[in-house]
Amino acid sequence: MNAGTALTGEELFPRFSDGEYARRYRAIRAAMQKENLDAILISGARGSSEVHYLSNYLAQSPCWLLFPREGEATVFIHFFNHQPCAKAQAIINDVRWYGPAALPTLAEEIRRRRLEKSRIGLVSMRAMAYGHVTELQRLFPEAEFVEFGPQFGRIRRVRSEEELTYLRRSGYLTDLACEALEEHLRPGLTEQDILAIVYGAYIKNGGDPGIHFIATTNMDKPDRFVPWQRQTPRVHEKGSVVITELTVSYWGYSTQIHRPFAIGKEPTPIYRKLFDTAFQCYESIRKIYKPGTTSEQIIAASSVIEDSGFTSYDSVFHGEAGKSPELGTRSAAHPVEPWTLQENMVHVIQPNPITKDYKAGLQLGAAVIVKPHGGEPLHNYSLKFPVCG
Repeated sequence: MNAGTALTGEELFPRFSDGEYARRYRAIRAAMQKENLDAILISGARGSSEVHYLSNYLAQSPCWLLFPREGEATVFIHFFNHQPCAKAQAIINDVRWYGPAALPTLAEEIRRRRLEKSRIGLVSMRAMAYGHVTELQRLFPEAEFVEFGPQFGRIRRVRSEEELTYLRRSGYLTDLACEALEEHLRPGLTEQDILAIVYGAYIKNGGDPGIHFIATTNMDKPDRFVPWQRQTPRVHEKGSVVITELTVSYWGYSTQIHRPFAIGKEPTPIYRKLFDTAFQCYESIRKIYKPGTTSEQIIAASSVIEDSGFTSYDSVFHGEAGKSPELGTRSAAHPVEPWTLQENMVHVIQPNPITKDYKAGLQLGAAVIVKPHGGEPLHNYSLKFPVCG
């Protein structure tokens, strides 16, 4: 592509069809009508999925979206110089800089739209800055501000076919990261080196960084049992294991994969047992991952971890951003969050069996779509324990 070629935002950035956005707008506005809301106000930050869902704008800084039940929406962004790129991304025509502070500009727009005595939903009042909520209430004493986050979330839980296409692309990008690790891991690398391999695998293919949790330990003398959120200068050697939790996003849609990698020698007996237990747990949950399955059934299907003499530390099952729901095995710290699966929901199945002395452990998992026949993985990289280097 010639750098001087003038292209539209639709040609420069991924974008869903007009029909997909019409579906979303109908669903959100129907929920607004049910709650008797005249508008909703979304507070977003870098990568805000709620703002992106309605605008196609992937925020790089704080932003707001004012979405009325009738009429055009407005996106307000933090940095003046971000406007050209934001406008190229967004399907919403009205994208503005909100100036030195957001609230005065939002208040001006609320008054311009004659919403100062309206019922306005906040997405999400539970996460929005306390000062923002109280300032809105002070500025508009005759308006009613109510929580709309749960209603918004319920609409987004079941994925459309177009959304599943983006999630499959994310799955492909995470697969690339695992393939690169299998090819390039060898004795003598640091955890920072491992991270560089992960980044290099997908950046050139249009992926966006998500969480890249990595830990290494010697399989004969283990001292790390879950992937760590920050990498260390530790150098892995022949006989080490690398345990991973990797998320790569594609245009606001993310999948997650978990694989262990043995360095220079076959997994020791305890690590082979940990892997086999994790695989059996994953498959037990995947087979019942159907519409109507409940949290209690998912937890019961994970019992092989305890039956094999292990416990777990991380959740065994979670939705977007590690929530909705977050479930552990029966010996884990996580409480039972009520949940019932629906077709085309997407969650992550991620067994994390560990020894009861908290020394050895690994994680094995993937993002999976709820289907009537059981879970359909969004990844093609095998559920395996490769020996590298």
